[in-house]
Amino acid sequence: MLSNLKSELFKSIKSKKLNVFGFFLLLSFLFLFFAKLSKSYTETIKFHVKYVNVPEQHSIVPSHDSIIDVKVRAYGFNLVSHNFYKHEFTVNFGEDVRRNGNEYIWATKNGFSKINSQLGSKIEVLSIEPDSLSFPYEIMTVKTVPVKLDADISYTPGYDIVDSLEIQPDSVKVIGPKKSVDKISRIKTAKLILKNVNASINKDMNLLVDKSFENVKLNKNKVKVFGVVEKFTEGTFDVPIDIINLPADIKINYFPKTVLVSYYVSLENYKKVKALDFKVVCDYNEVKNRDNTFFTPQLVTIPKFVKSAKIKQNKVEFIIIE
Repeated sequence: MLSNLKSELFKSIKSKKLNVFGFFLLLSFLFLFFAKLSKSYTETIKFHVKYVNVPEQHSIVPSHDSIIDVKVRAYGFNLVSHNFYKHEFTVNFGEDVRRNGNEYIWATKNGFSKINSQLGSKIEVLSIEPDSLSFPYEIMTVKTVPVKLDADISYTPGYDIVDSLEIQPDSVKVIGPKKSVDKISRIKTAKLILKNVNASINKDMNLLVDKSFENVKLNKNKVKVFGVVEKFTEGTFDVPIDIINLPADIKINYFPKTVLVSYYVSLENYKKVKALDFKVVCDYNEVKNRDNTFFTPQLVTIPKFVKSAKIKQNKVEFIIIE
């Protein structure tokens, strides 16, 4: 038992020695670390250059990321945090650049005060390299193209859209290098998927530009898609047949004198529909040089508020009366 006690005591002393050693080692490291940070250093900070307010008629040619090297001097305490994030500087093409042929030139010295302000008063900016950056550009062209809706819509049984879906605006301006713009004949929307629709549609849809068209932009990024959806029903009428292009010296007798027309209309407009709103004709020119004894009736007029209509009979028999 005594030997066990001695052993435990020895372990405890040894463990405390190790803890004390570790503590002083850490303390020495911290003193050294803070001593280093308290000294003045000269370092280079890289700034990635972005740009805004490029004239609409010009497109900056895509290239590698533009970078400037900013040489600074400061105490380590003030520099250490700048190693942990990406630095960016924005060039305003409305104020900061000049044109030289087919490129814009930015003198980096013009960004001295803004960079100094961005880094803070405790960091001294010594120099910026290179002396200038160039931004080659292409002349932009503008073309108006139609918007095409990409949609997959199904309606609840008994419901349908009153007219067709409407897009506003139905066309947009495509702005970009001529070689790219010339290849674009339309702009598609993101796909609109709606199932079991039984209420009017009103959606904002994003416009899509194929990624293969570099530096192409649109004057609008979204369009509105809407349409009136109502409950629909079917109706039928017996509609008289008109014979057209019948020569004055020829008389015929035909049967039937009317055909059944079925139509599909919104419930709201159902009572507005009249048989006289429809017109069915049989054209004598269709049969005059043939041995046919029947016409094919054609539905040539339907009311504008009727979505669809069709004739239930596809033959009208006739005979020529001598």
